[in-house]
Amino acid sequence: MLFAACQRNSVQWAEITRPGPPLPRTSVHGMLVPAPDACPASVRAARVGQRIVAAWWTVRRDSSAILNVAWSPDGGSNWSAPVVADSTDRSARGCGRPPPAIAADSASGYVHLAYFAESKSGRGIFFAHSMDGGKTFHSPVPIVFGDNPAFVSVASSGDRVAVAYEDPNSAQPAVGVAVSTTMGHIFHTGEVVSSDAERARQPSVIVRGDTVRVWWSDHAPDPRISMTRPAFRQGIFR
Repeated sequence: MLFAACQRNSVQWAEITRPGPPLPRTSVHGMLVPAPDACPASVRAARVGQRIVAAWWTVRRDSSAILNVAWSPDGGSNWSAPVVADSTDRSARGCGRPPPAIAADSASGYVHLAYFAESKSGRGIFFAHSMDGGKTFHSPVPIVFGDNPAFVSVASSGDRVAVAYEDPNSAQPAVGVAVSTTMGHIFHTGEVVSSDAERARQPSVIVRGDTVRVWWSDHAPDPRISMTRPAFRQGIFR
C-alpha cells in the first residue's frame, strides 16, 4: 500500500516519452570503500563542491544491516568517521540487498537518503535526512510499504525532494514517485508514473527548480532476453 502523508500528490505529469533526453550524471562513479566493513556493491556517493558524501550498508552478525554515511574531503582517499543514518533493519539479507540512494544540497547542507529496508514497522521504501551536513539524521519515514526489495533514487532542489522507486508491491515491475515540498519533512502520496504496458525498473530522478524528471528502463517480458529500452517522464510541481 502507498503511504499517505496527509497531502495529495502535487506534481502534474506530462506523457511518457521514449527514449527521452540523456540522463545527466549526478552521482560519483567508481569504486569507493569508505569503511573496511562496507558492503562494496552498496556504496553510493554524491559530490558536494570539492567533497564527496557516501552512504552504504554494513552487515551485522545476524545478517541485518546498518545504513552509514561519511564524508571525504579528497575524492575518496580519506573518510570521516561513519555516522549511522538508520539502524532499524531487521532482515537477514546480508550484503544481498539493494543499495541506498543519496543526494546532497550544497546550499542547505541537507543530505537525503532513500532505501529499501525491513524494520519492525514493516518492509518498504524509507527516507531519512540530515539537516546538519550528515552529522545526525532524523528518524526514517516510510515512503511506500511493500515486500519486494526495490531500487530507489533520490534528488533535491531547495525545499523540493523527490524519491523514485521500483514499486515493492507490483506483480509487474513499475516505477513510482513520491515528492516533498518541505525539504523531506512531509511527503505527498506516491504514485506510479510508468505505464501498465511496461516492465519498469531502475529509476533515476532529478529535481531542478519546479521540475522533476524521471528515467527508467523498460525490460523485455521474457527474462531470458536482456533487451531494455529507456523511458522518461517529466512533471511540474504545482
